Amino acid sequence: MAVYKIFPNKDASIYSRYPSLNAGRDEILEISVKNNTSIAGTSENIGSTTLDDIRRTLISFSDNDISTIKSFNSSSFSANLRLFLATAENLSQNYSIECFPLTQSFIMGTGKFNDNPVTTNGVCWSTVGPISSSAKWTEVGNNFSYLFTSGGGSWNSSFRTTQSFDYTADKDLNINVTPILSNWFSGSINYGVILKHSSSIELNTGSFIDLKFFSMDTHTIYPPCLEFKWDDSSYNTGSNTNGIITSDNFILNVGNNLGEFKKDNNYKFKLKAKDKFPTRQFTTSSIYLNWKYLPTSSYWGVQDYKTTEMVIDFDNNYTKVSVDSTGNFFTIYMNGLEPERTYKLLVKTVLPNSEQVVVDSDVLFKIVR
Repeated sequence: MAVYKIFPNKDASIYSRYPSLNAGRDEILEISVKNNTSIAGTSENIGSTTLDDIRRTLISFSDNDISTIKSFNSSSFSANLRLFLATAENLSQNYSIECFPLTQSFIMGTGKFNDNPVTTNGVCWSTVGPISSSAKWTEVGNNFSYLFTSGGGSWNSSFRTTQSFDYTADKDLNINVTPILSNWFSGSINYGVILKHSSSIELNTGSFIDLKFFSMDTHTIYPPCLEFKWDDSSYNTGSNTNGIITSDNFILNVGNNLGEFKKDNNYKFKLKAKDKFPTRQFTTSSIYLNWKYLPTSSYWGVQDYKTTEMVIDFDNNYTKVSVDSTGNFFTIYMNGLEPERTYKLLVKTVLPNSEQVVVDSDVLFKIVR
């Protein structure tokens, strides 16, 4: 029932048509192919004289952050790289994005795509850092050295992961990179990853597909992140004989919400479920004080209060609600939530009759700096 997010320490896009251009501080990351497009009369006419226009994205995470998620010591986990779409143009009904682990480190630089004159103090299509003083990308894996403009990154093709999109799919990138993380955990060097279109798209002289995502330098709440999930849920009521909720007529309370949390806090929220209309009985105390457990198939989620987007969505494997002798509970790692924003807790439970109920707890909390 655990979700932990880490954010890039550097990212950049690289461009085959502009092989010396650095865009390390651009607010946008590109995964595009614009072959045979005209550049006459624009500020883009700054590099190659070929008609290749292939745009790839590099993203890196710090060794400290990778060590942190490794320290959770989970034998079973899932890791997804998430990028959020800014704009898209000329999308095919079906397309795929590929992700590979890089085999060389890169220097991010401080350039932007539209800088004039062009900034060349960081990674570009041709080299891993400033064009004047850095090593070239080496030909490793499927580096497609037969492109008109050599370079474009170097990667290990043995750990290729992909995400496919169809016409109705959400176009945000949410690509499973579990094999890449496992490889880093086992001792391979973490240089980051490269995101690109398939070779069939990149090598097609008529290809035009334009995908732009928010970078780590975005002014929005949508920077890239690596979402690491594992199951640390437990179900142990001890000697407690409280019953289980069996109908949708129940009230869910979160009794220990502090309201505000620091970004790096981890916090255990405790839940108490009560029948809305308890069975009448003879007792010396109010039957409205009696609480019950949620069913075993119960899951938590976090919603952005303003946008109503699910920041952490219900997951049958990784956001399970736990149980101990005092009730239900779950832990949220606040590091993955944007500061100065308000969030709402939601709970989904599957009743014994298989009916699914999503409970809006109306419990709000804010992340503060």
